[in-house]
Amino acid sequence: MKNVLCILLLLNLSFCYSQFAIINDSDGYVNVRNSGEIANNISDKLDNGFIVYYFEPKGNWANIDYKKNGKELNGYIYKSKIKFISDFTNIPLKLNQVKEVLFDSANVKVKITESAFVKEKHKLQFQKGNSGLLKKIDDLDFLGTDGEIPKRQYKSIEVQINNIKVQLPNEALRNLYEPSLYNSKINYDKINDILYIQSSNSDGAGGYEIIWVVEKKKYKTRIEAYGF
Repeated sequence: MKNVLCILLLLNLSFCYSQFAIINDSDGYVNVRNSGEIANNISDKLDNGFIVYYFEPKGNWANIDYKKNGKELNGYIYKSKIKFISDFTNIPLKLNQVKEVLFDSANVKVKITESAFVKEKHKLQFQKGNSGLLKKIDDLDFLGTDGEIPKRQYKSIEVQINNIKVQLPNEALRNLYEPSLYNSKINYDKINDILYIQSSNSDGAGGYEIIWVVEKKKYKTRIEAYGF
């Protein structure tokens, strides 16, 4: 029993450590390597501010996942070359309801809502020969379930920074299912006017991490990752 508890604790610590971060180096960039060592194995270069998903380092090197030019990539960087998104100013949670959460500070407000997934309003594509395994929704790959029909979806994300309102577009929310609104976290980089909205959604094989970026009061991008 003790061994089981230890394993669960270690897994939990690992998941807690894995998180979104940005590249932050005095040179303005960092080299990505194929392995955790200094050798002639540079595979990429990432500029300051680039978002990566950072796993617990081993020694001086940390494994990262990231997306670039539409490709999902992986590599190693020196562990001190990043800044965690969570290190930026935290916007506190003020309202936590079943289908709505509100984060509010003096200058930043974020409201996130969800709604039921109504399958009749979507195009569902199942695997050939297996009508119980859902492969695509509205012709898109999706996140949140391991082949089951989702029960919930994002409805809206509304942002207000210094009284300027920003509504995240539908494309920022589509194909993301089983949101865990209570896991949402909001951080604001006031110097560069960048708002980060992130969440750990669903569970088990359908679990995923998501982060949206609002830069200079305009929606910029979203990035998905897997915390395992």
